[in-house]
Amino acid sequence: MSTILSLARKWRPQLFTDLAGQEFVVRALTGALQSGKLPQALLFSGDRGVGKTTVARILAKAINCEKGPTVRPCLECDSCVEITRGNSPDVLEIDGASHTSVEDIRSLRDGIRYLPFRSRTRVYIIDEVHMLSQAAFNALLKTLEEPPAHVVFIFATTEDHKIPDTILSRCQHFRFRSLGVPEITAKLEEIVRQESLSFSKAVLNLIARASSGSLRDALSLLDQIRFLADAPRSVEDIALFLGMAGGLPEKKLLDSLLAGDLKNTLENGDRILGMGVDPRATLRSLASRVRDLLMASLLECPLTDPRFAWDESEVPETVLPGPFFLEQMLSLLLEGEMGIRKSSQPPITFLLCLCRIVHIRNVLPLPEILQKLSNRDQPLAEPTASSPSATPPPASSSGSAPAVKLSTGSDPRIHSDWNQILEKCHDAGPMVLELLQQCPVKKLASGHFLIKAPNAFIEKRILEVLPGFQEEVKKKLGIPFELTVSTDSAGKTSEPDSAETLARNHPLVREAATLFGGEVIITRKSGFSASPPGKEEKNE
Repeated sequence: MSTILSLARKWRPQLFTDLAGQEFVVRALTGALQSGKLPQALLFSGDRGVGKTTVARILAKAINCEKGPTVRPCLECDSCVEITRGNSPDVLEIDGASHTSVEDIRSLRDGIRYLPFRSRTRVYIIDEVHMLSQAAFNALLKTLEEPPAHVVFIFATTEDHKIPDTILSRCQHFRFRSLGVPEITAKLEEIVRQESLSFSKAVLNLIARASSGSLRDALSLLDQIRFLADAPRSVEDIALFLGMAGGLPEKKLLDSLLAGDLKNTLENGDRILGMGVDPRATLRSLASRVRDLLMASLLECPLTDPRFAWDESEVPETVLPGPFFLEQMLSLLLEGEMGIRKSSQPPITFLLCLCRIVHIRNVLPLPEILQKLSNRDQPLAEPTASSPSATPPPASSSGSAPAVKLSTGSDPRIHSDWNQILEKCHDAGPMVLELLQQCPVKKLASGHFLIKAPNAFIEKRILEVLPGFQEEVKKKLGIPFELTVSTDSAGKTSEPDSAETLARNHPLVREAATLFGGEVIITRKSGFSASPPGKEEKNE
């Protein structure tokens, strides 16, 4: 059986100009080579598959090329060929994960003092250097403080936060970034064209998304699917092969989530699970999609823009919600992925995450809720010219107060709105306002208030000024309004509202129910007693 060279190895960059997505690192290293001031200890950090070890090898060739040091190695001299093959006696690659002990570092220190065999400089490339033990780092520290002139250290790591500060302070740190989907897709298109392979852009875009920013992983995935069959495969088939939803199933799920359709969301989610797709991979892919949706909405650019590289068929058909929902959706997707990792029942956890996303579809951000509450507490607006007028009915012969009812406006609330009514109707006269202010007010129903006079004399005075006051209300305000006057004795004979009724009709409770579209299911008494200490009621 014959073997072939993998695409990741075949297309491994050999020159700085071949690198994709690491412009800053390339510019810094080539500048140091051209100036002849290359540091003797360099640290390359970044995610897996972004080119750390590749750049270390290119830099080793640039240092030791017979035509160098140069920013463009010839790739033909003995030094360049040996480094490319990995058998150069002067370029040593050490796996930090398997050489973690202090004895390994001591052996390295013993070989450092010898001059290069054939090349200009001895280069030590230590991959996954963060795996070294603390004792090994301590043994390496002295060498980094005073390295021989003929030695260059290049450290590579995916977890630079695990490296001691004493080592970091003696290294020139270069941070490699993960590649974006458009960059990986463009590189894959170039390689597919050179390899005479037939893959659509949608398939390459799917591979780029599945690689999580690693070009090496993308090439490995391309290696897996290029031997599926000679005929091109659909996006859905390739997605299933890679353990992803992809294509139309993922698009339908995303559309139903954005629309807040719980039934379709659960049906699409269950269908994806039935396909044998990894739910974590689905949430990860959805998170990447939602991130693009959020950025596109904020930057006001289409998803087909090169920075997102969406295919026209992938764009959601539903109207996009606001940034608040997309932000919350992204947060729940990330939490859901972590939850699936720890869950004993990943499919149920996956569907639960989808339900939670749908349920926040109509949730308002806190600033908007506070703004709505604030707007309802604003002073009552002046009536407009178009506000309909109403003629107050005559006073009742039974002694009950006449009432004025206006057909438009907002519902006044006690007690702040009562004070606003008095403030707006200051033209009724100071005597009238003083008379009304000294009486307690109670809300009986929507727009209906009861003012209790302390005695019959005050009640008579209020009834005398009430028609003029109601005319002032009619003139100034366009609100449903009804005022009833009674004495304390009349108020005591009336049946008091129960605690549950008062709680259900409380203005804040009614506003909350209106804003969130809910209803009061049950009311409970407070845990604090209203009786003074030592006189709590006893249950018989």
